[in-house]
Amino acid sequence: MDIFKEIKKEHDEFKKIAEKISPTSERAIKTRTDSFAKLKLELTAHHEAEEEVLVPVLKENKATRQMGIEIVEEHNILKKLMEELESLSVDDETWIVKFKVFNEIMEKHTDEEEHEISKKTHEEFEQKRLDELGDLFEAEDKKIEKQLKQKKQE
Repeated sequence: MDIFKEIKKEHDEFKKIAEKISPTSERAIKTRTDSFAKLKLELTAHHEAEEEVLVPVLKENKATRQMGIEIVEEHNILKKLMEELESLSVDDETWIVKFKVFNEIMEKHTDEEEHEISKKTHEEFEQKRLDELGDLFEAEDKKIEKQLKQKKQE
């Protein structure tokens, strides 16, 4: 499968999880906690897989090099925000505001990947290569997610 179709599929899942986090009622605290843990795990695996599979390919090509660098920088910002969110209580209003900022950055990032980066990459690389990258990305993402789950249980 084309790597950007695989990435979009995961982005759609992240958006669904993020929607569960947004409610602010008392009853939503457990849902918020569980959903954020799930989002963090899946997003971390996704980012690491992108950096392992997609980013090196983007950096090899002069036309997409800057995009590869930007992906990593945005991942670093999202990772930092996730760490800050983890250090706060989910019922703290600061957590809710910080999550809103995190979600806005995540939405901007996913939109760029799905549109500008996907478009430019499709112009620069053959479809066969993008399909190969999609298979590699999917396998890497699953492997990393499994490792993160095992590490979490230790």
